[in-house]
Amino acid sequence: MLLGIKTKKELFLRHLFIGGLGLILVYLFYLSYQSWGVVPALWSDWSIDHAFWRSFAHAAFILLFLTLIIGPLAKLWPWFARFIPWRRELGIWFAILSAGHGYAILDRWALWDIQRFFGLEYVEALGGYAMFRPELGIMNMMAVIIFPMIMLLAITSSDRAVSFLGISSWKWVHNSLVHVIFYIIVLRWVLYAFFFFQPAIPDFKMYPPIWFLYPFLWMALFVVILQTVAFIKTVFLQRFAVEAQGGFQVLALIGIGMLLISPIALVVGSVSLLDSRIITPPSVSAAQSIPQNYARSFYMVIKDGNQNISLWAQNIDSDLYFRQTISIGDLA
Repeated sequence: MLLGIKTKKELFLRHLFIGGLGLILVYLFYLSYQSWGVVPALWSDWSIDHAFWRSFAHAAFILLFLTLIIGPLAKLWPWFARFIPWRRELGIWFAILSAGHGYAILDRWALWDIQRFFGLEYVEALGGYAMFRPELGIMNMMAVIIFPMIMLLAITSSDRAVSFLGISSWKWVHNSLVHVIFYIIVLRWVLYAFFFFQPAIPDFKMYPPIWFLYPFLWMALFVVILQTVAFIKTVFLQRFAVEAQGGFQVLALIGIGMLLISPIALVVGSVSLLDSRIITPPSVSAAQSIPQNYARSFYMVIKDGNQNISLWAQNIDSDLYFRQTISIGDLA
């Protein structure tokens, strides 16, 4: 085999390891969301499955991050070359977790309604659809763009595909698409976490803080810096093997490297500046504190003259059950 995997058992064990790692990451991110105390009763637009589908997306990004740093690390330090064969399993499981993320959104949020998937809601008074959540429509449109690319990379991640396409064509497809996918995912995360997931006028609705808000940004910047440093090293080695380098050539190469880094660097700097300038009203800050214990069910009686109005509400966070009875005097 092209990647040095001699037996099907070894291939199976690799997939078992990477798949297990991916599922563990999904579970850890899910626990992280649960530890916030995110309660649908307090944040009505968070469904009980919100943490579920987002955990798949975050775990997939970790696998993509690992896939992208192995190559540059191997160029900078040859010791890491032993991990290059693992990029195939990392990429395949990145695709699987991405598909799980998309399926969870379609099944548990959009309910297989394509209009709702793109941010539309049916308005009874208008007798048709109107734009209700444009930010979600933008996010899901970006997902629609990259999903076929992700599936293409997963489908062609085999020795048979390499033999069919040819090694140079196969490398072109994978090297081109994986970077398009990476940049769109980074942009998608920035829009969601720093623009659509922030308090906005007029209601200043607050959401729970995201502890990995900036770590994901730094990871994206690290990928680009690592790739740029590996690129500069490769050019230096190739040029030094032919001729000595002048000062202008060195500065030109460094300038090219800075331009390669600049898109992500500008994004990180911009959102960090904007995030630091956002003002949180004191009343909103107080509103975001979450009680440790709260009632998931309640019962009360409203007395109105000789009438007793009894109200029951159960399972407020999940399967809401509501009941009301009215009793007059001794008659119910």
